[in-house]
Amino acid sequence: MRFFFHRSILLGLCLVALPTVLLAQSKDSSTLGPFDTQGSVTVGYRFTDIGGRKEKFKELYNLEQGFRLMDFNLTGRASTGIADSFSFTASGLGGDPFPGGQFTMRKTNRYDLRVNYRQSYYYWDRNDNVMVPPAPGVSSAVASDLMTSNHDFATVRRFGSANLTVHASKKVRLLFEYDRNGRSGVNFTTRTLDYFGSSSTWGSFLRANPYYVEAPIHESTNRFTGGISYSPRNWSLHYRLGYQTFHQLMDWANVESPQLTFETSNSARNNEALNSAQWTETRELKTPVSEFSVHGRPNRRVELRGGYLFYRYKGPDTMQAIFDGNARTNSSGSIVAPYHVDFQTQADLKEPNHVADAGATFKVTGWWNLHTDYRYSRFTVDSLIDFHSLVNSTTDNQGEGTYQWKHTLHQGDINFEFLPKRGLILRPGIRFMRRDINVFEDGVLDPVRSRLINTAWPTLGAYYQPNRMFSVRGDFQSITNGASYTRISAHTDVGGRVVFRFRPTDKITVEDNLVLRNRKFLETDFKNNIHINSFNIAYDMNEHFGIFGGFSYDSWFATARVEFQRGTPPPQQTCSVASPCIVTWHDQTINRVWSAGLSVKPAKQMGFNFSGNFVRTTGAGEISGELPYYGPMTWPMATGTLWYDFPKAGRLSIDLQRTYYLEEIIRGNDFNASILAIRWTRDF
Repeated sequence: MRFFFHRSILLGLCLVALPTVLLAQSKDSSTLGPFDTQGSVTVGYRFTDIGGRKEKFKELYNLEQGFRLMDFNLTGRASTGIADSFSFTASGLGGDPFPGGQFTMRKTNRYDLRVNYRQSYYYWDRNDNVMVPPAPGVSSAVASDLMTSNHDFATVRRFGSANLTVHASKKVRLLFEYDRNGRSGVNFTTRTLDYFGSSSTWGSFLRANPYYVEAPIHESTNRFTGGISYSPRNWSLHYRLGYQTFHQLMDWANVESPQLTFETSNSARNNEALNSAQWTETRELKTPVSEFSVHGRPNRRVELRGGYLFYRYKGPDTMQAIFDGNARTNSSGSIVAPYHVDFQTQADLKEPNHVADAGATFKVTGWWNLHTDYRYSRFTVDSLIDFHSLVNSTTDNQGEGTYQWKHTLHQGDINFEFLPKRGLILRPGIRFMRRDINVFEDGVLDPVRSRLINTAWPTLGAYYQPNRMFSVRGDFQSITNGASYTRISAHTDVGGRVVFRFRPTDKITVEDNLVLRNRKFLETDFKNNIHINSFNIAYDMNEHFGIFGGFSYDSWFATARVEFQRGTPPPQQTCSVASPCIVTWHDQTINRVWSAGLSVKPAKQMGFNFSGNFVRTTGAGEISGELPYYGPMTWPMATGTLWYDFPKAGRLSIDLQRTYYLEEIIRGNDFNASILAIRWTRDF
């Protein structure tokens, strides 16, 4: 994967450099072979000055110092030759978090070629050595690593595709496609040392001893398809046939030896050290691909559509581990002895997936349309699993089992579209869903994990524009689930969105966006209320001056109740099977965002742009018996750009960005940064 990535970047740079060299050698700088070309290139250098927690800066921005090819565009057109036109674009090369590019080439009624690539870097590393806020009556804070999740990662996702359409005739096209996406990098996460056949005493040891581990991950998916598209009169049919593979590898190990649990409240942690651990998980799945779709109009009042998808993933799933250290041999933890565990798990997976859908649109009258759709989905996971575990070279636990998970979905939609008058559209409708989830273990139905869920989902959408200056559009949804599959699955979900737009002149635009949503599940006291409103106004006086401003208010509230029957309870709680403890949590956050910007062009060759946001978050997330871990936060950012056009030479731009991030409860992730970028843009 690394070789593929570096080779792709090198190829991209060569493609960037080649047209420039050819243009430089050509007598006419606007031609490249038979093509009349034009384009632009932007290069620059970025300077960064970061204070505080640099890892948090990388999570939010990840803009590093150095030379960058920020943007490149090249297009060409020809009247003769192998192509009528081509284009090549690239941006963010040289170290930015989201580089990408696209190459296209086509000849009218002959072929169309598209090649795309994109990369996304993700980074998360919270400060695990933070200070716990002092409890009431305590004058100073204490250090603890329990204030964070101890989950960190630095990964990159890569997406690439090549698509070729060949026009065999006016009605027949041949389709060829290749897609590849992957994820690689390193994770730091938490694990417990569980294995098949472990005893209840070992279970007590597990719950008291989670360990911080390093877990590199590698994933890749490859898809090859070929197909045909046939378009007789008023109809179009598409079929693709291909093959798809998925590979996943993750192996984790202890970060040091000996290693203690990060659970500092465990009084026996110093006697229960982990010496070494090596854990490997792999999956290798392959499937044929079959996709069919059809769309047509048998007459002017009826439109029909449908499709069928089939996948059948199949392959092995393995897990192997060896770990040793010291663990308790009685429930109280007063006796500790060495242990050595070696286990292997092998599973053979079969995952057939069928999706069929059909729909129709009826033009009842000139102002009334009826849309009907139905979807059937059947997804099954069949697994045959074989367990082997060896403990201290004396106990050999073996087991074999079959597990099956079936999910059947029936979904029907009926939607009306009314146009009673010019500028008014009404779209009432309703969706019915029936989910049937069945889980079998060794052929026996598991009633806890099996569930039949019926859902009714009425909707209403509307658009109204009485004149050219004012318009309003919105939608309303009310979802009612007959049963919930998880503890916080909503039983009722009611919400909607309304957007107002007012444009009294061509130069002034005012827009307001309102979103309301309320979710409830009374059995666990789960409530989730989301209220969002954003207001924006823009004034474009002329090409020399423009200004905009806005304010958004985002309120998010959630609460629920959790019952602990065993295991390590939350702080200041005592739980047992005979006397389970009930813990409540609530999370309340209010975000306020102020934004403003302006564009000034005092002269034809010079201009200045400014934009900025100021984010202020209040509220706190709390669990009963514990102090809040996070709460108020301040995060402003401002960017100013000064540019000047030099005749025949290009545009020089100077960008200056300033930002800082401040958390008021946990101060371990605060940072401030200044970013200066100098860019040169040349058109050719």
